[in-house]
Amino acid sequence: MDIGGRERNKFHIIDVVGKIDRLKDSIILKSYVNSLLEKNVIKIALNLSQVTYLDSGALNVLIYSHNTLKKRDGLLVIIEPNEYVKDVLDVVGLNKLVKIYATEEEFENETKHS
Repeated sequence: MDIGGRERNKFHIIDVVGKIDRLKDSIILKSYVNSLLEKNVIKIALNLSQVTYLDSGALNVLIYSHNTLKKRDGLLVIIEPNEYVKDVLDVVGLNKLVKIYATEEEFENETKHS
């Protein structure tokens, strides 16, 4: 797993590449989110367009991130999950908690005035 970040439309976008399938990956992702929270970043978008697999640890990080941001009146959104990742998010019900954008263009269009 590789991870990077950028700013767009008042969101910090976390770009994740590869599989999130080891405890180490989940710890890295959670640490990254926590470092943003320490800087009072409360709008986070996870770009999962390059993620091919995620495990239960990754799902726990997504739920943790959503809950923590919600407590701070923040927002977590997900951008462009592939069909497999979207199915996993649907099965565990994350699609009911977190807005999922089919494309980054859709995300940009909906958030540019937020």
